Amino acid sequence: MSESIHAPLFEAPEVEEVTRLFPNYEILGLIACGGMGAVYHAIQTSLERPVAIKILPRKFSTDAEFRAGFESEAKAMAKLNHPNLISVFDFGEVEGMLFIVMEYVAGQSLHHAASGCSVESADAITLVIGVCHGLAHAHEFGILHRDIKPSNILLDGQMNPKIGDFGLARAVGRQIEEGEQIFGTPGYTAPEVLHPPFKIDQRADIFSVGVMLHELLTGYLPDADPRPASQICGCNRRLDAVILRATNPDPNRRQVSAIEFAKELGSIAAMQTPTLRTGTTSIRVRPVAGASAVSRAGNGNLYRPVRAAVSISPRPRNPYYQPKTLAKQSSGSGFVVFLVIALVGAFIAYYVIKDRQKNAAALDSAAQKAQAVAAENSASAEKEAQELDAAEVLRRARSAIRMRFAPSLESYRQDMKANLRGYKNSMQNAAEELPTGDRERMGEKISANILKWEANGDELPETLPVGLQAVDGAKKIHASRFKKQTQIQSELEREATALTSVYMLKLQDQIELSARDGNTLAVAALEEEVRTVDGNVERFREAMTD
Repeated sequence: MSESIHAPLFEAPEVEEVTRLFPNYEILGLIACGGMGAVYHAIQTSLERPVAIKILPRKFSTDAEFRAGFESEAKAMAKLNHPNLISVFDFGEVEGMLFIVMEYVAGQSLHHAASGCSVESADAITLVIGVCHGLAHAHEFGILHRDIKPSNILLDGQMNPKIGDFGLARAVGRQIEEGEQIFGTPGYTAPEVLHPPFKIDQRADIFSVGVMLHELLTGYLPDADPRPASQICGCNRRLDAVILRATNPDPNRRQVSAIEFAKELGSIAAMQTPTLRTGTTSIRVRPVAGASAVSRAGNGNLYRPVRAAVSISPRPRNPYYQPKTLAKQSSGSGFVVFLVIALVGAFIAYYVIKDRQKNAAALDSAAQKAQAVAAENSASAEKEAQELDAAEVLRRARSAIRMRFAPSLESYRQDMKANLRGYKNSMQNAAEELPTGDRERMGEKISANILKWEANGDELPETLPVGLQAVDGAKKIHASRFKKQTQIQSELEREATALTSVYMLKLQDQIELSARDGNTLAVAALEEEVRTVDGNVERFREAMTD
């Protein structure tokens, strides 16, 4: 049964040491280092040509099968000539380390160009079409890449994608042998690479390209957010069908070739509004929101009631109106009537004005309260949005490492279960030597202890329980299985320690990005995670299994 193994970080030789190993090159500096080796920027002095030199860990040179495959595939890749592939100039071995000399690409990787962002769909389609063309050329020459992901796609000065790091390449159709180590990147690797019968072809690379397209469009791997891309980022829904087909667990349901994949994307691109991007030096990206957009109450205009100005003007006199005269009306009585009318009018006017002032005050008060509530809602919504962003930033930081740690953790769990099953079988077999009555009672004791240990993560105690000591050879069985358990736990701790350092670097990157965005809550959450996890392997494991 093959197991997925993730190599620890390779300790890159110093520049001075590489200069000694490669006297025909001027070594300018270290570009990158990972589990599969270190890459250096250099100048080939004879041709004054910039190159990249990749040095593999010594353990690969001691593997005869790997060496043979490396040599045959390096020769095959040296024959490849395509604008979307990084050219191979030379390969060999120096002081027990395999190396390969490649074309130097001055730009950054697609991973760094779009880190923490989603890419505009038109740009994502253009990039992936280029990757498909490069892969199709490699597949035509019988070479699979097996590790397609954004960090292995370099962008030149015009943002053209160039596939690099063929360190995991193998011949098309070559089946993985029983017991052979499987290398790859969790989340991008096709299921058939990880499960029997381990037969892979160009459709394994197509799976990885489909995953990468989803990630470019949305900012998430499908494992982290399984929704169709259009629901996450609003892209063309036809892209959903292309991605779902490419990432189908059954390789027979995927695109047959990288060219077919490129044609499907090309037909979608042809339907979109064309965008002229001549000589561009960047791709268009959008920061990935921590959650769905939160409506900020109070950010728009605040409408409040406005009293219409009331203007009372005398009614125009009707020129055709002739007032009637009362022949016997005295001037005194007319004055009294006028006075009464004036007093009544004044009284009514007073209460009308008073009522209007009261209503106006009430309206002003209501408007002020509405404005205060809106401001409070705005502040609350802003805080809620930042809290959601902070939680999402931390979730994404954990998710990326969790996917790398998951295979090791699953392997640990399976090994612990297998070790406990072996313990149980050995103890039961040894108990068969006891008399019938004692054998049955001992069997019950063994089963009771096994159930207890299973509930404790399949973990054996350091000392043999007193009740099991009557079994002949029980101490030896317990000591042997406890030693095996310690080895399993040490291996997981080694993996966790290596990934803890990687996690700390990722957290620091996210802290810088969040600080630049002014998200103080996200910065605080990430800094607290650093304080809690740094140097604490147990807390790291808890964070990766929350």
